[in-house]
Amino acid sequence: MVVRPAGQAVPRYAMSLRATPEEADISLAMSLPARPLPPAPAGAGFRDEHYRLAVRPEKITLEAASPDGVAMGIQTLRQLLSGQRARLALPCLIIDDRPAMAWRGLHLDVSRHFFDAETVRRFIDLAAFHKFNLFHWHLTDDQGWRLPVEGYPKLTEIAAWRDGTLVGHNCDSAKNPSDGIPHGGFYTREEIRGIVAYAAARGVKVLPEVDVPGHVQALVTAYPEFGNTGTAPGVRQCWGISDSTLNLEPATFEFLDRVVATLADLFPFRYLHFGGDEAKTGEWDASARIAERMRELGRPPDSGVQAVFTAYLSQAAEALGRSVIGWDEIIERDEPAPGTAVMYWRDSELDIRALRAGHPLVLANSAQTYFDHYQKAGPGLDFEPLAIGGNLPLEKVYSWKPLDQYPEELRPGILGAQAQLWTEYIPDSAHLDYMAYPRACALAQVLWTEDGREGAEAFAARLDAHQPRLDRLGVAYRP
Repeated sequence: MVVRPAGQAVPRYAMSLRATPEEADISLAMSLPARPLPPAPAGAGFRDEHYRLAVRPEKITLEAASPDGVAMGIQTLRQLLSGQRARLALPCLIIDDRPAMAWRGLHLDVSRHFFDAETVRRFIDLAAFHKFNLFHWHLTDDQGWRLPVEGYPKLTEIAAWRDGTLVGHNCDSAKNPSDGIPHGGFYTREEIRGIVAYAAARGVKVLPEVDVPGHVQALVTAYPEFGNTGTAPGVRQCWGISDSTLNLEPATFEFLDRVVATLADLFPFRYLHFGGDEAKTGEWDASARIAERMRELGRPPDSGVQAVFTAYLSQAAEALGRSVIGWDEIIERDEPAPGTAVMYWRDSELDIRALRAGHPLVLANSAQTYFDHYQKAGPGLDFEPLAIGGNLPLEKVYSWKPLDQYPEELRPGILGAQAQLWTEYIPDSAHLDYMAYPRACALAQVLWTEDGREGAEAFAARLDAHQPRLDRLGVAYRP
């Protein structure tokens, strides 16, 4: 819900309410006692989202323990009012509610396919409508760089654009050539600030991601001096993992300093995400200069170049009052700095290792949260649009019990969980809707209620009642 001054335009997916404080029909108050959160989410800046919504004949009262709780209560009220037009009417009721998990996120990759600022705002608004409170914005990868960095104009002139996009799955150009259609884009600093403010008004924090030291083919195309080959490979047109990685030269770290400062300036959230995933070691292994630099930095050549970047970025972020989070590769061969958080996506024991070492953990398990996977699989299902693979039906999302595998003593280190929308095969907003919803509805219920959720049949009935709301919001969800 958005409260706007009279005369200001209202987007089709928002509502507008006006009232003077003396005669308001809706009363907001932060009058509920706040419960202490576990150290990990409290340290990340999350607050108790407990709210109590009371609808009485004379007034609607929304009490909460924090502004975040107010935001969640407003979304409940928005759902209750959804679809009403000339006359707003609600039954008398009392809803007393709070979430089970603090970090409830949706991730959007804008590097494989670029989505403009208006589409990103719509994505955030729909996420907030379902009480997600974290938007993970994947801004850079091999196929495009979307973040402006002062002093590095080639990022938006060259790295933000590719000459075409793979058709089909196979990166063999003889079998699946590029479509030859230029694709790209980037966000201005003003657009980014506007999106962050838009999210904050809805109780949503924004986590930016700049993926290094792998997934950097677009970056080293613009600035070959940051790579290991001295040549510009071209912004990648197909999917998969590039061989390109960053080198260890001082100029590369100067650039990373500027990136950290840019993110800290634009994004107020405690964590900054620096990827760390799927960095191929071939260029590093073949480079005498990398081995020399490792010795200069006081590290054995076999200690892992990835660890150098994780440590450096953690130190740079800490100097600006921030902390680093990365995919689970950052803890695979090294012990990150204290306070570094881990985003667990692979089926391994790295989650337990991270928690026992005191690193906050976000659950992003690919088997349960990768919404770029097919929603059905098997014969006779050719109607499903092209996807990266896998099979993640709605029922599997809803049946996930994120905390079941963790002993009680480790659970305070879990920040929460989120779903991922990688966009290799998601070229537009309608396709994005189709892959996100209604699976995001199921995950929202899982993360809000955890063990207290309803059974599958009750959820199916609730989802049937919810779909008209999605229709009225123009969501092109999968039926």
